[in-house]
Amino acid sequence: MSSFRYPVEEIRERCDLVEIVSAHVALRKTGRTYKGLCPFHNEKTPSFNVDPDRQLWKCFGCGEGGDVFSFVQKVENLTFPEAVEQLARKVGVTIEHSDQAAKALSERDRLFRANNVACTFFRKSLESSAKAKEYLARRGLAQSTVEKYRLGYAPGNWDDLLNHLMRQRISPADAVKAGLIKPRESSQGFYDIFRDRLMFPILDSQERVIGFGGRVMGDGEPKYLNSPETPLFVKNRTLYGLNFARRAITSNDSVLIVEGYMDVIAAQEAGFENTVATLGTALTEEHVNVIARFTRNVVLSFDADSAGMKAALRSSPIFERAGFNTRILSMPKGEDPDSMLRGGNVSGFASVIKSAVSISDFRIGLILARYDMSSDEGRADALKKIAGVIAEAESVVDRERLIRNLAKYHPNFSTGTTLAEDHLRAEVNRFRSKLARNVPNRTESAKKETVGSVKKPITKLSLLRRSECLLLGIIILRNSDANKVFDALPPKEFTGEDTCLLAQTVSRLYSETGKIDQERLRSEVAGTPAEKLLMDLFMGLDDSEMNHPASELVHVIQNHKKNERRQRMRALAAQIQAGTISRSDPEYEEWARLVKETSSPWRR
Repeated sequence: MSSFRYPVEEIRERCDLVEIVSAHVALRKTGRTYKGLCPFHNEKTPSFNVDPDRQLWKCFGCGEGGDVFSFVQKVENLTFPEAVEQLARKVGVTIEHSDQAAKALSERDRLFRANNVACTFFRKSLESSAKAKEYLARRGLAQSTVEKYRLGYAPGNWDDLLNHLMRQRISPADAVKAGLIKPRESSQGFYDIFRDRLMFPILDSQERVIGFGGRVMGDGEPKYLNSPETPLFVKNRTLYGLNFARRAITSNDSVLIVEGYMDVIAAQEAGFENTVATLGTALTEEHVNVIARFTRNVVLSFDADSAGMKAALRSSPIFERAGFNTRILSMPKGEDPDSMLRGGNVSGFASVIKSAVSISDFRIGLILARYDMSSDEGRADALKKIAGVIAEAESVVDRERLIRNLAKYHPNFSTGTTLAEDHLRAEVNRFRSKLARNVPNRTESAKKETVGSVKKPITKLSLLRRSECLLLGIIILRNSDANKVFDALPPKEFTGEDTCLLAQTVSRLYSETGKIDQERLRSEVAGTPAEKLLMDLFMGLDDSEMNHPASELVHVIQNHKKNERRQRMRALAAQIQAGTISRSDPEYEEWARLVKETSSPWRR
């Protein structure tokens, strides 16, 4: 039976970890490394680090870390072979499987293939559909735009895509799981989900098709039809256009969130490249977590009376809790980003974005528009609603600004601004007290989450363990004379299981080759307790720590161990004096050995 091994090292050498991570995290260079917000846990202070020289990543908040393979495994929920195969395709490494080792494509690979075949089918169908091409021309989409966004057309028949998928040897089971077809109610056969619709492929960060959105080109409901949830497509954490927008979001430090596919395309093509859209769902915490990797500045562009706007207003506390600066823009009546930009009013749209207001201001504006502010009764009713909105603002600066701006509607305003503000402030505080009773203290939990999140693991250890770890780091990273260190402090005397194992491995490799090959060392300790320690040393030591003399650390460790032996010796001596240990007990022999080792002039 022939063996099979993936060309892991060749793939690793061709991968650029910074580029691959940047598809999921906005990285900023800090010294020789890059930093960003961890994609694996919620945080406000960047603790996710990427070392481009060693091609390693580490989060000092949640403790996760590894190489390019482990990152892709974790961020996309893949097995190791799936991650290797995916990266091999990305960097152009051909993997030749032996007959014995060859396996069927994984489910994810099969679903990606099904979506890719469907996308190609829709694009070819567009070429032969005069109706679809006329619609695109009417919407002002150039051929280059159609190609860039891979737009297509789903024919009106019930089984055109189904038959094409069968010809491409894609099983009905995979096509159903990919959200392309459905079983008939009679359980006899299948039918296409998308029919007679303009098709928008939904791409992930690696430009792979994970789902579709279909739009009717005339009358019909629903106006938009999205793929159902699949193993590849999860609506509440997917944003249309993010594959194109993520770099612009990072460079602009802001994102524009709109409602529809056409809004995204029109905005991005007009130069507002930091535009994305939700996919028929309300903004969720998962969406916010994805956006937070790239920016904390959000502008929402939803129709004022749409379900999307109502959902955005309901979800505003999510942005508040995550520390976002969130604004809402008001489009001119009857306009949306697509219609405004299609009409050529790019400067007007830019002005609308510039004039966007905070969520609190927008909500207050809606309240003021609903009440008769010329009457005392209308103003009083409006202020009751407004006080509740102000109370929900997390920032005390925002609350005070709103109180000052709205005090003019208070009945006491005519007798003095201060009195009106005080009354409104008291009403706001009453609402806040009520909220505090009903909602857990988010501020404290946020503090607990962030406190110490960026501390490196080496800094949080006891003196002995920190000294051992730092000593090993200096040997490995500074190419110190390992034999000289281990002559003074043998590897077996390191106190931790991981430090002892790493010291023994380093000593062996240095004795064999006269140097420390970091890649070989990583391979030698893979899967052992020393693997995580080695990762912490690679990513957790800075230049100032590396300047410690190795001999000084050896001295610290030896003194610490000597003090521990003396404490043990004194404890045994006390028991000997008390008569609980006799000369025939093994503890007596231990005491005698410790006396000799510590060269102590101990007298009974």
